[in-house]
Amino acid sequence: MALSLPASALEVTGSFSGWWDQPEQQNHGAIITISRLPSGKKIAAVYWAHFDDGGEPTWMVGQGEIEGDRIRAQVYEFDGISFMQQHSPAGDFGEVVGTMDVQFTDCLNGRVMFDTDTVGAGEFPIGRLTDQPGVACSGGISDDFRPDHMPREFVAALEPTDAFPDARGEIEFKMRPGRAEFGVQVGHLPEGEYELRIGGEPRGAIEVFASDDGTAGRIGFRSPAVPGTGLLDFDPRDRMIEVVANGELVLAALAPEQGNFMGRGPAPFQGPDDGRFETEIQLASDGVYPDGSATARLEMLGHSTRGQPAMEFDIEVRNIPSGSYPVLVMGVERGQVEVNEIGAGQTRGELEFRFPDAAGMMHFDFDPRGSIIEIMEGATRLFSAEFPDSGTDGGFGMGMGSGMGPGMGHGMDSGVTFAEIGIELDNAGVHPAGTAEAYYEQHPMREIFRVRVANVPDGTYELFVGGTEQGVIEVASAPRGSHGVIRFGEPPAFNEQTLDFDPRGERIEIRRDGEVIFTGDFPN
Repeated sequence: MALSLPASALEVTGSFSGWWDQPEQQNHGAIITISRLPSGKKIAAVYWAHFDDGGEPTWMVGQGEIEGDRIRAQVYEFDGISFMQQHSPAGDFGEVVGTMDVQFTDCLNGRVMFDTDTVGAGEFPIGRLTDQPGVACSGGISDDFRPDHMPREFVAALEPTDAFPDARGEIEFKMRPGRAEFGVQVGHLPEGEYELRIGGEPRGAIEVFASDDGTAGRIGFRSPAVPGTGLLDFDPRDRMIEVVANGELVLAALAPEQGNFMGRGPAPFQGPDDGRFETEIQLASDGVYPDGSATARLEMLGHSTRGQPAMEFDIEVRNIPSGSYPVLVMGVERGQVEVNEIGAGQTRGELEFRFPDAAGMMHFDFDPRGSIIEIMEGATRLFSAEFPDSGTDGGFGMGMGSGMGPGMGHGMDSGVTFAEIGIELDNAGVHPAGTAEAYYEQHPMREIFRVRVANVPDGTYELFVGGTEQGVIEVASAPRGSHGVIRFGEPPAFNEQTLDFDPRGERIEIRRDGEVIFTGDFPN
């Protein structure tokens, strides 16, 4: 089973808004803004700043529609307006003087083609100067999915035609803040190549090969794209999905218009009566990367505001080469952990699942208890372990080790979609056996800050950031030592406080009754 992907393309999204330079011209450039009308249709405006033949600064405005990877605009020139001239509702000083096409090759580069009555015709390259803070650009449809929107998904069957009445097919779509996925799989078809059309447009080829169950083939798209998938630069919702062989339709279905909210069905399993526990285990290394380590953690968080059990399952990997590694639970791939450099020669990656869904986390729809957890690199297993079947002992096991080093520094620079910083806090000597760590993550659509404390007396501890109290940590005993944690998020999950402060560059203190227990300077 294999897939064939179309040539790389992209969709002009809101993330393309910003300042763009003309690298081949002196002090010329454009400000591009992508907006959405009340009808939902996207439009673009291009403010082109340049100089006339006499060396005087001037500008034109292009406004028009978006078609895939390009903006098609009419160009307007404005004349007869003086500095700070009073607004006149009846005034219309703009005149159409030509056309402009802006085509992007990726999130950083593009080309402008213009044809006007005033400055003639021509073309020039442009390069990105600025990003929008907190917005990642992939050129896929996930760029335009707002962080406060609930994740959605659908699965639908493809119906066979008379050409191959025994054929089978399925489409699957998942959309969450910062990420979107769409896949088509087919089976019981003759071996060969089949064209996939979405809304009548060719989007790729599905290679069907012999399999244990007959024949099968699949094609996948993702935004942002990862190796082995095409960029999801189109929206399949409410579109006709067709699989075609030599011009003949063999499978088809109309995709749902929206889909269902993710995480609104039944929980993957029920926890203990009190609804709260945490179990963490170390995965055994197969020796491929001797310095590497991996942990798996299951945490029951009580119940959400809707009365559903709330739970998280996390996989954390450290000190293996940067890259994407599949995570298997009982032989089924549940996601890929993205490992990145965090400074001081160290790497780290985390894959998080949650029910009910939260921004920045995968949908949690499986039961890891009693299952074999494996982390793979291709066909090679790197780490594995059997997760405990019960896990109700409240075990904690922070595994503080030597800490995470100074981290990524200043967080998200241009083109960076993920950043993290983590430090161990210094023990002030009041409770010598105690440990504490502070940890910060920045995702394209979400920020997380957590502070954990372990092996100190039970009770309430105050968290201060930059001299301001931001919350309290409740420490309670467990079979493997006392522990407590405070969580912040933006946007916040139901068990998190709002992250309305920036811990980077600030002093972190954990106090009890005014006495400093742990302290440390959080990196920038």
